[in-house]
Amino acid sequence: MNRTSPFAYSYLIWILIFVIAPILLLWLFNFRYFIQQYKVFLWAILGAIIFSFPWDLISIREQIWLFEKPYIAGWWLFGLPIEEWLFIILVTVMFVSVTLIFWKKIGRLKNV
Repeated sequence: MNRTSPFAYSYLIWILIFVIAPILLLWLFNFRYFIQQYKVFLWAILGAIIFSFPWDLISIREQIWLFEKPYIAGWWLFGLPIEEWLFIILVTVMFVSVTLIFWKKIGRLKNV
């Protein structure tokens, strides 16, 4: 399969549509609130990386799953494709964003 395939960069496209687009919408309407909660985001991202990185490395080495061209860009960082790093970080940001909005709406985070 070559780069002109309709599946070229499909992992990045999937992340753009289903992760980045919702994050942008969430942040568009809640920017100030999320900035106030930056430590929550940082701790969550750190936790996600600590737990996901080894899991992904083992899964790749044991061939439980794989990342192949043309589905990925081909840039690797510490044994994982850049798309997987984006997935780990951005899905965490999306989850934390939704959770913070939920907590704010039901009153769990008072005085925020």
